Amino acid sequence: MNAPAIITNPARCRDCYRCVRHCGVKAIRVQDGQAQVVPELCIVCGTCIRECPQNAKDMPSATPEIRQAIRDGRRVIASVAPSAPAYFNFTQFAEMASVLKKLGFFAAEETARGAEIVGRAHRDYVERLPERRPVITSSCPVIVNLIEKYYPDLISHLAPIVSPMIAHGRWLSKKYGPDAMIVFIGPCIAKKMEIADEAVSGVVSAAMTFRGLADWLAEERIVIPELPQTEPPAPAVDARLFPMEGGLLATAGLSTDLLASELVVASGLEICGNILDDIRAGRLNASLVELMACAGGCINGPAMADLEGGIYAARQKILEYLRRRPAYDALPREDWPDLSRGYTDKRQPVPEFSEEQIQDVLRRVNKYTPEDELNCGACGYPSCREKAIATLRGMAEVTMCIPYMRSRSESLRQVVMDVSPNSIIIVDNHLVIQDLSPSAERLFGCSRADVKGRHISRLIPLYDDFVSVSDTGKPVIGKVRRINDQIVAEQNIVLVEGQSLLVAIMRDITERETEKQKFHELRAQTLEQTREVVRKQMRVAHEIAHLLGETTAESKMIVSHLAKILEEEEAK
Repeated sequence: MNAPAIITNPARCRDCYRCVRHCGVKAIRVQDGQAQVVPELCIVCGTCIRECPQNAKDMPSATPEIRQAIRDGRRVIASVAPSAPAYFNFTQFAEMASVLKKLGFFAAEETARGAEIVGRAHRDYVERLPERRPVITSSCPVIVNLIEKYYPDLISHLAPIVSPMIAHGRWLSKKYGPDAMIVFIGPCIAKKMEIADEAVSGVVSAAMTFRGLADWLAEERIVIPELPQTEPPAPAVDARLFPMEGGLLATAGLSTDLLASELVVASGLEICGNILDDIRAGRLNASLVELMACAGGCINGPAMADLEGGIYAARQKILEYLRRRPAYDALPREDWPDLSRGYTDKRQPVPEFSEEQIQDVLRRVNKYTPEDELNCGACGYPSCREKAIATLRGMAEVTMCIPYMRSRSESLRQVVMDVSPNSIIIVDNHLVIQDLSPSAERLFGCSRADVKGRHISRLIPLYDDFVSVSDTGKPVIGKVRRINDQIVAEQNIVLVEGQSLLVAIMRDITERETEKQKFHELRAQTLEQTREVVRKQMRVAHEIAHLLGETTAESKMIVSHLAKILEEEEAK
């Protein structure tokens, strides 16, 4: 398997399918909720990097490899793409060369030199063709990838000419020697894969994006200086237009009139795909077709996405840079490097599936009839059928069907709401009732339709606990409250994180509380009765004791009197 040019950070990938929706060739496989780029299918357009809202997609950095080469003492030569002035805002190339040398580069030159000869080579190739047919420019590596992988039948229409990066790299290799390390710096991540393509490999050693260079400069605290206008002779003026629509035509000295029928200029993958379809169908009668994958050209490459302003602001910067630069004579043909290259059919076989297999997948997401197939595109595929095929290919998961998962979630929610013996009330952050369970309807003697959209005070006059949870986020758990004159309930109120909703689960304990009150009253009554019995017993005891006391005294007197009589009798 090929090494990926685009990598995914699993911790950031949030199961949103946005990259799948925007990938024109559906080269993203979703497994266990994680979206991974499939190298064999990817054309490295960078759309998924642009579109990922969580910044979960990125590309491997070439900076460590370049730094190591500089530390090893190698002569590292920079080839800087013509769109650089739009990114770094320099007015002459000497300013860019100065900061690159501070980083340790041995020399820096403009890739426009390669663009110049590539443009002229395209014109020569078209003029030499024995018969007129659409020739597709080969400068955009994404377009080359697209044709090799998805339109291999159109390979014969591709100009057998290398890109400006490879042309310049071959020229720099001749100038500085084969031991020099050539590094391309530009707005395109597809260059990272192009330098490893067997058809052109072995010339450019590393490809760095403008963003990667900007991060490196920021780390080293190096800023681009403003130098006096002392530029040496530079590549031909038109070559610096190369990163814009029609740039190759202008560099080749051809007409840039977009209304000319023999010349076609297009940018953006969808439009380019339409043109390739027309060429395949024989509907396009043109001699040269300049296709650029990024809308507006390389000035809108994936590594340009963090710039302030749009395509036309970048275009204006390129034109301003062009106006300030002197032109000089074009490179003589005898000094041109080898510009030839070949192409390979890299199409991946697509397995075929039976109608029964497709229908089986559709049924798994409750799509039994054509009317059930919403074709909403939320999963990333334009139709339910294509998503089913992607599932069979292992590129998609059944659970990617958003309407199905929502329906399933709602049905599970309804089951819980319907069977819960406790009353469930859902309110929003304004304490407006959104839903309530059947048990809540019975408890409060109302219907869902009557109270939905009404304030919680409609059901619960004392709603301070709801206010507290809404304001603080702290839940109320197991709190017993008298809801109204008839109802006492145990309240559990929680805030639903990220949903601006509060869920209240209430257990009706009115009967329990009533029984508890009756018990307290009975206990108090019994206690009072017990006290009264004790009081009566104490009174009786006191009376008995009093009576016993009197009887004892009388007995004592009688006994004493009898004893005295007996004593007197003995004395006689």
